[in-house]
Amino acid sequence: MKHELEHRRRHRLPARLFWRVYLNGLLLLLLVALAVFAVGAALGRPGMAHNPGRFVEYAAMRVGDLRADPERLSRELERVREAFGSEATVYQAGAPLASNVDPPLTPLSAGDEARLAGGAFLVSHRHLTFAARVEGDPPAYVLLKGSLPSPSLLRGASLLGAVLLALAIASIPLARAISAPLERLGRAVRAFGAGDLSARARLCASGEVGEVAEAFDQMAERIQALLRSEKELLANVSHELRTPLARIRVALDLASEGDLERSRRFLAEIETDLEELNQLVDDVLTAARLDLAAGRDSGAELPLRREQIDGRDFVLRAAERFRAAHPERELDLAVDAELPELDADPALLRRVLDNLLDNARKYSDDGTSITLAARREAGVLSVEVGDHGIGLDEADLARLFTPFFRSDRSRARGTGGVGLGLALARRVVEAHGGRIAVESASGKGTRVRFSVPAAAAS
Repeated sequence: MKHELEHRRRHRLPARLFWRVYLNGLLLLLLVALAVFAVGAALGRPGMAHNPGRFVEYAAMRVGDLRADPERLSRELERVREAFGSEATVYQAGAPLASNVDPPLTPLSAGDEARLAGGAFLVSHRHLTFAARVEGDPPAYVLLKGSLPSPSLLRGASLLGAVLLALAIASIPLARAISAPLERLGRAVRAFGAGDLSARARLCASGEVGEVAEAFDQMAERIQALLRSEKELLANVSHELRTPLARIRVALDLASEGDLERSRRFLAEIETDLEELNQLVDDVLTAARLDLAAGRDSGAELPLRREQIDGRDFVLRAAERFRAAHPERELDLAVDAELPELDADPALLRRVLDNLLDNARKYSDDGTSITLAARREAGVLSVEVGDHGIGLDEADLARLFTPFFRSDRSRARGTGGVGLGLALARRVVEAHGGRIAVESASGKGTRVRFSVPAAAAS
């Protein structure tokens, strides 16, 4: 029951949004209509359409002026017909004097003629006929029938109502165009929040709504990639643990059987594996500390134990360590005679350079050389490690510094690891205020360059 109510509530939200937009539009139309009527009432003046009796009395006065000249009177009545579409007939002494319609309008009865003394009056509602007495002798009166000289208020109101109705209908697509992207974005957000990590808005809309949708899609991609990386970390760590655990088990079995010589050989390999696992755990913890320190709201300080380091000695010692560990590999040095001193954490910075050299070894053939170059540049020490190995394609290059990302997913012991080396290197270099960049192409090798600021002169 609870899930059903939640489902209904979620599906009501888009409809409510549409109706809010649509009803707000209708409210604006209503306010416009009221404003039009208010302005019309304020600026309007009472005309003949609002007082037809006065118009008929005016016509009777004009007839009184012209009845001595029936020809001119007839022309005047024709102008009335042309201008207002009104039929008119003038009766004098019971006979038609002039008329703009043939046959003339029906004369008044004796009773209606008696009413002329009281002023103009409506003779027939059905035919909209008015009568008014003409001053002078002999007695005369004028009859007017048909349209009045200005449009009625009802006609204007009907026209305005039709316009508003058309606008109300035409605003439905506009309201839908506004609410539909928000509805789609809302569905994607709710689906993502419910655990569907593949949910995306994918809106091709311009303006603020499109920018919000694009930001959500990018955020969802990053979160999905992070969760996938964490799963890969668990899989990689499990893989790395499997080999030393298996060797420990074999060594224990051999020791229990009394084969001490073979047990010693396995113990030597176990020691190497444990050193690698210790390095792995240290990398994970260091990356976590650097991530925590990078958060502005965490209040943590950068975990750097800074010392004065000779730049040239730092690079040459890294070369010595690499040659001692891998005497079979050729390392070409290009180190300037004078390099700046650094104010840095020697352990973390050493790990960066050792990792870059080890990566160059892992991802290049034994017969190829590795280059290590160092030089002084505008206030920084610039170090570059290059190889002629397998290189990286463009897709892998974009994710190279992502935690737990491994370009080689074979899990071979020679290229093992969990994908934290370069991510950790970037964090360490940036924690020192430096920069790191990679240039690579598939099959053409890789060059990694990083720089750290030189120590301030004392």
